[in-house]
Amino acid sequence: MTTAWVEGKQDTGSWKAELGQRFTAFVDAYERGSLDALRELFWHDDDIVVVGTHSNLHFVGWEQVEHSFRTQFASLRDIRVTLRSAQLWHGGAPPSTLACLTLPAMDIAVVAGGRPATFEGIRVTCVFERRDAEWRMVQMHWSLPRTEVLVDHKYR
Repeated sequence: MTTAWVEGKQDTGSWKAELGQRFTAFVDAYERGSLDALRELFWHDDDIVVVGTHSNLHFVGWEQVEHSFRTQFASLRDIRVTLRSAQLWHGGAPPSTLACLTLPAMDIAVVAGGRPATFEGIRVTCVFERRDAEWRMVQMHWSLPRTEVLVDHKYR
């Protein structure tokens, strides 16, 4: 059985549940287009990374990541996320301060430019880092099966 540290106390198996809740909070914030909620889920480091398979989806540092989410929320409407596979967790148990989520299949439906679009079978990987008793994301990768670009992410 795995153990995790929660607020300085040993807690059996709770890290997966806690991180599962953090990922659920990410999905909720993304669907609602809430930048404020997303700010609470990522560390604001200069070297965090969010990337996707499209050439315009490569962001390093919180400033660029925040810009990407802001741009998406200004361009996309009716965002709906559907998880189609189990969440696979790696690491996370003490003494580790890192945990990785692999999600083999996720769908996102949006309205972009007044037209609906659905991206099916997105593969997602997220890396969470624990600092003191708090877990936040430091890396995210989306592997998108569709090639069209819905949002122009030009950054400065």
